[in-house]
Amino acid sequence: MTARFVFHALDLAIFILLAARADAAESSKPTPWAQGPDAAESAKALREYYEAMSRPKPFLVRTGAEWVSHRDRLQAAVLECAGLSPLPQRVPLDVRESAPLDHPWCTVRRVYYQLWPGVYSSGLLFLPKQFCERPAPAVLSPHGHWPHGNAHPEVQKRCLNFARLGYVTFSSTQNHYEDLYVGVSHQTLMIWNNLRALDYLESRPEVDRARIGVAGASGGGLQTQMVVALDPRAKAATIVGLTCDFREILFPDAAHCACNHFPGVMQWTDHPEISTLGLPTPVQYLTMNDWTRTFPKNNFPTIEKLYAANGAAGRVECKYFDTDHSYDKTKREETYGWMERWLRGRPRPGPEPEPETQTFAVETIEKLSAQVPENKGFGEISRIYRQARGYRTPTVASRSDWEAYRQSMRGSLRKLLGESAVLPRKGGRAHVAQVAGEPTLTIQRVGCPSEGPIVVPAYVVCSKGAGPAKRPVAILLSSAGKEALLKETGEGSPRHRAGQGTLVVLPDVRPLGELFSTGTQDHARQALAWQRNGIVWGRPTPGMGATDLRAVVDALVARPDVDPSRVEVIARGSGEAAIAALFAAALDPRITSLDVDLGGSCFEKRNLPLVSCVLQHGDVLQWAALLADRQVTLRHVPREAGDVAWLAQVFAAAGNPDGLRLDP
Repeated sequence: MTARFVFHALDLAIFILLAARADAAESSKPTPWAQGPDAAESAKALREYYEAMSRPKPFLVRTGAEWVSHRDRLQAAVLECAGLSPLPQRVPLDVRESAPLDHPWCTVRRVYYQLWPGVYSSGLLFLPKQFCERPAPAVLSPHGHWPHGNAHPEVQKRCLNFARLGYVTFSSTQNHYEDLYVGVSHQTLMIWNNLRALDYLESRPEVDRARIGVAGASGGGLQTQMVVALDPRAKAATIVGLTCDFREILFPDAAHCACNHFPGVMQWTDHPEISTLGLPTPVQYLTMNDWTRTFPKNNFPTIEKLYAANGAAGRVECKYFDTDHSYDKTKREETYGWMERWLRGRPRPGPEPEPETQTFAVETIEKLSAQVPENKGFGEISRIYRQARGYRTPTVASRSDWEAYRQSMRGSLRKLLGESAVLPRKGGRAHVAQVAGEPTLTIQRVGCPSEGPIVVPAYVVCSKGAGPAKRPVAILLSSAGKEALLKETGEGSPRHRAGQGTLVVLPDVRPLGELFSTGTQDHARQALAWQRNGIVWGRPTPGMGATDLRAVVDALVARPDVDPSRVEVIARGSGEAAIAALFAAALDPRITSLDVDLGGSCFEKRNLPLVSCVLQHGDVLQWAALLADRQVTLRHVPREAGDVAWLAQVFAAAGNPDGLRLDP
């Protein structure tokens, strides 16, 4: 296997983490209804929803003050999405250097520098032996998803040749770390890592601060794009094999590298527009036969018009190469020529030739190190963010305190769940698809229109014969899905509850049961894909489930046989179902009673479905506090969720001390 093929394969499916769905449908053969066309219709609707959410954002050509205002707004939004608003404090770099390696053109050192207190990154410094001028131009060259990172020979060639041309060259390491629950994404680390790398380059006496370029491919291209978009110190950039609509790297049943997915960015913009936020900085785009192959036709013409309309014509170029996903010699030569033109003012009719050179053995580069005993590792970032941005349990001493807390937390929850991005409902009223009769029960299959094309499939089970004119409602959720619930018998089962006079509803809300699969057989891959896509859409899967559950309530309260003052939601079997139910109830006062089994899950343990930044606002107890005027049963709450005595006190302050039941 060639190095180039390895690079291509890694970027096509990098970090596809196959998460096991431990409580996937274990039940026996499903009912005939589940085998019919309805499941196919649900899969079709999920794909249609995926396409609508992944549609590229409008990219308009704005000029003058309108462009400046729009740019400033997007830069602020991107920084917030990346967890960098406000920017972290610029702590001392505290630079540590390894012993040098000697090359005919330069020396090579590994350099460590501080990002946050006790958190260090590193990169390779290629310091020229001969300078054409002093101070000299510099290039930041993040390496991307290369095997062995910046020790890979192809990355070395790029950096060595920049040094040959007299550029102080620094190849920052592409570090992957995220803890989205507290607001740390891969981009949080990567962007700040590279901004601090610019700080390091500026600190070098050999570097001309007014002439710093950035160049990288694939994951390094993403880093280049984010630097040029957010930091005016980047005076020229070459983005290789990256910039494209998010739609080109999103899939309904697979996930691209997790570093592409940072919270909510698609509610604001898309990659091509992000790449222009540094205007008038000159940007070169090198594309090829990968996800960038449509960029020259679909995106670059708008970028050219934007630059031209703002007096920067000729400061962008796009070149397509009939190659696989690579940063080969031909593309590198184009990069050298671009930097020579914009950092040295030496226009050339063509690329800058790259001579052959001897690279270092990979293991030689990887052995470069220096002692940094103060380095606590990237996990320290989570502690820093949790301390600085994490929620603090408030004192709620009165009904008015609670009402103010509920109002504030509801606003936060709507933002966390992406309520502003909910698609308009396509369907009208709920419809009964099929009816089955049993000796004592009537079972209806019902479709409840939710957001966009989504129709929530549900069973409605009620007793035959005489019953109350207005029945209480029990909505039951399970990770195993409605088919498994319908088969249950015995006390407490849906059939038993229906026999007691309750209207029992068994919905499959996203991503449970029928509303999970888009048709693929690889459920673990698909679960990961929807989680990652939900991050970049700003619509986490618990938010989708809560929206669907509220759509079911809409359908139920319209029925003449329902008592809308008695709507209970019961979630069993997993935290996945429980948190969707809890969020739905927190936003919908029509849910008058909640009984959820958390199964030992909470956000602090990171074993609930991902909701970006949720721990900046609260864990399960804080969200349950929004229901202090209702009847709530919480089962199997882990100690990591916090002090349940606080929650009991909130219920008492709200005037409902008997409304909370805790079942260990």
